[in-house]
Amino acid sequence: MSENPVDDSDEADDGSAEWAEADDLPISQVKALFVILGKALRAFQLYDDNNPVRKRFVDNLREAFEGLWTEIEGLNLAVEEDRFVMAGEEVYHSTLRSDSLSFLLYKDGIRDISFLPGVEGDELDRFLGLLQRAKMLKSAEADDVLTMLWEEDFQCFKWVYVDQLGEGVVLPEARPEEERGDLDKVYAVETEIDSADEEMAEQGGQPSAPPPPKVGSDFNPALFSLDLAEKEQLETELRAEMERDLRHDVLSALFDRLEEPEYPERQSEIVVIFRELIPNFLSRGAVPAAAAVLEELSAVRRTPGAMNEALQLECDRLLDEVSSPETIEQLVRALQDGTVDVAAEVLEQLLKHLRAGALPVLLRAVEQEIDETLREMLRTAIRGIAAEHQDALLDLLDDVNPPVVSGAVRLVAELKIVETAPRVAMLMSHMDGGVRLASVEAAVKLAAPSSTAGLTALLSDSAYYVRLAASRGLAELNHVDATSALEQVVKGKEIRLAHLAEKIAFFESYAALGGGKAVEVLGGLLNRKGFFGRREPSEIRACAARALGKIGLPKARDALGASKNERDVLVRTAVREAIQGLEGAK
Repeated sequence: MSENPVDDSDEADDGSAEWAEADDLPISQVKALFVILGKALRAFQLYDDNNPVRKRFVDNLREAFEGLWTEIEGLNLAVEEDRFVMAGEEVYHSTLRSDSLSFLLYKDGIRDISFLPGVEGDELDRFLGLLQRAKMLKSAEADDVLTMLWEEDFQCFKWVYVDQLGEGVVLPEARPEEERGDLDKVYAVETEIDSADEEMAEQGGQPSAPPPPKVGSDFNPALFSLDLAEKEQLETELRAEMERDLRHDVLSALFDRLEEPEYPERQSEIVVIFRELIPNFLSRGAVPAAAAVLEELSAVRRTPGAMNEALQLECDRLLDEVSSPETIEQLVRALQDGTVDVAAEVLEQLLKHLRAGALPVLLRAVEQEIDETLREMLRTAIRGIAAEHQDALLDLLDDVNPPVVSGAVRLVAELKIVETAPRVAMLMSHMDGGVRLASVEAAVKLAAPSSTAGLTALLSDSAYYVRLAASRGLAELNHVDATSALEQVVKGKEIRLAHLAEKIAFFESYAALGGGKAVEVLGGLLNRKGFFGRREPSEIRACAARALGKIGLPKARDALGASKNERDVLVRTAVREAIQGLEGAK
């Protein structure tokens, strides 16, 4: 990076003259480069970083730079208010200041820029991002382009600036010798006064004025130096000042003024500032700062008489904007790709202040998120929103997006909203398997008769995970009416083709509900021989043995003992474990 002030020396002039005299520069190629640069910058403003359209425009810009380096070793441009100039030739021009790249740099004092080979690498995305932020920022609220360039520390983009405070100031010139007559007269008068004072002093009188001090003759630097303790104190205070969180201090000052109801116009201005700050904080990953603003704002709103009705409405609009799906989707995406790393309690502190508009996005994220830690963070954080906006949560049970419906069903079960049981039962016939599974789990938690009855029908569902959850749910709810349906399953042919986990779930649920009648059926499956001495498949017999081990009746123990010395290893192991379980339960 280069951040040198403009040099007016002869060397600088000579160098620029040599550059300007070059007549073989690819002017048209540079003009085309800035057209591509403008398209890439617009793509940066319109699309996310993983969008293929944005990637294509940025790749085109990289290719344009690479092609330019085959013609020249570097691109040096003079920056004027409405254009870029290369060797006296205009290569970029824009009279619209709000969209002008040249004015964007010129207004902050940059007068010369240079692109060097290598800028098309990693620095290109950072450079476009800087331009995007600079175009979005308002002059009253953010750093200027110079500060942003210093922070980025580019190696292949150099720039030269002028001190705008001194730009255009005419310095006074030395006056000609013939115009110094007045000063000579003053000097002559002072000389006469000094001579008169010396004569008076020789005669014992007092001079007209005390003699000036002799600078440096009796100066003792030790009187003005710092000792070691003072230096350490100064360093400590300086370090503390440099590390001080200015953002916290500024926000504290704003909230102090927000608590003054006698100035409603100023309060309104401060709320407008927060409406712009919070999305900005979230886009930069400053979630703790955004959460702190919402927490303080909520505290002020709860203070009696702190805000009038109009101001309360403005705060409601602020929360609605922060809770919009667009804002929450960006936050969730940043959490998922690791751009933002925030503690669970901070995320919960932020999300608990949001409105119902954030619920669909958050519920969908919880259902689709792979990372268990992030999923649990989001699930914990949105409980507060759902508790405050139950009507909006119930409306989401009719949403067209299956993941949103699944999340809403699980949430009503967690909040124990029992009156939703009939609607949960209706969702057991939903076309999406994920919704049906969530309905089964919700029915078990709600334990309402209107939702429990529907579980029996799901024992023959097309999705095995739904059948699995339904069988386990019936056993957990001790729904004895489902015993006959479970018996038909364990004695049927379909169970022999099912997953082992599903077989175990059905057999154990049947054992839990069937009691003595189940011992007869399970014992027959374990020990009975069919025609030609054939027995049931090994997995069926092993599942029957496991299920008998769940029934603490003497008949169950007898049925297990009959197969204690079974040759089939799978069956013998299951029988042995079941017997050990029964003996341990005594």
